[in-house]
Amino acid sequence: MSNTAVLTEYTIFADAERLSSPLKIALVADLHERNADDILAMLKQQKPDMIAVAGDTLERYGTPKNKPVIQEKFSVLRWLFLNVAYYFNALLLKIFRKNSSHSSETAFEFLDGAVNVAPVFMSLGNHEHCLLDEDISRLGELGVSLLDNDDALADIAGNTLRIGGLSCDADEEWLKRYADKDGFKLLLCHRPEYYPVLLEQLDIDLILAGHTHGGQIRFFDRGLFSSGQGLFPKYHKGVADNKMVISAGCSNPIAIPRINNPRELVIVNLLPK
Repeated sequence: MSNTAVLTEYTIFADAERLSSPLKIALVADLHERNADDILAMLKQQKPDMIAVAGDTLERYGTPKNKPVIQEKFSVLRWLFLNVAYYFNALLLKIFRKNSSHSSETAFEFLDGAVNVAPVFMSLGNHEHCLLDEDISRLGELGVSLLDNDDALADIAGNTLRIGGLSCDADEEWLKRYADKDGFKLLLCHRPEYYPVLLEQLDIDLILAGHTHGGQIRFFDRGLFSSGQGLFPKYHKGVADNKMVISAGCSNPIAIPRINNPRELVIVNLLPK
């Protein structure tokens, strides 16, 4: 049950007509505003060509600033459920893990360090349903490319990439337009459970995901539970179909400990075949 983060590397082979030279991508997911100085140190050591931040970097539930936005966006029942879950977890953290505090400034400091390593592209997760205008401005000031049901062309390590970000509030019409575009398509998608229902049949070269926290507790290299997939999720960690890479996450924001499941920085070595 060590809190030490590990480095996990995967190799993915891509169509040489779309990818002209090797590409080293760092995948960061599920920071949840927790301290990740060890993850940042590994980023500096690894020197990736780009950094993909696949959701849940910030916490945007349960704060007075966000309350009106969340109430407007969610139903009454969902709003009540979120409050009960949020405050119950916060209580358990105070009792059992008193060093688990978080702050937006911690997340922004991490991103500030990351943009000095490599270009940073970020998509949104379920804990970022309700970003404030000031959040978006701060990300822009730091030089983070925020992709919220949006895509952009980027020249990275001799390759022209079409980088997209699919939000938890997935815009399926945008997604179809994105998949129809030319070139190598790299999609940041926080929720891996979208893969079989939205993504598997689309012409997307590589999908980078998080959200599962590796299943929180792992037995025989299988995760126990993931929001959106339930018990023993199929898409919990690792590589699916040489097309999707799932991070087990960079933090532990809940009171249940991570067992056989260390926090991780994922490096994807993308090679033309």
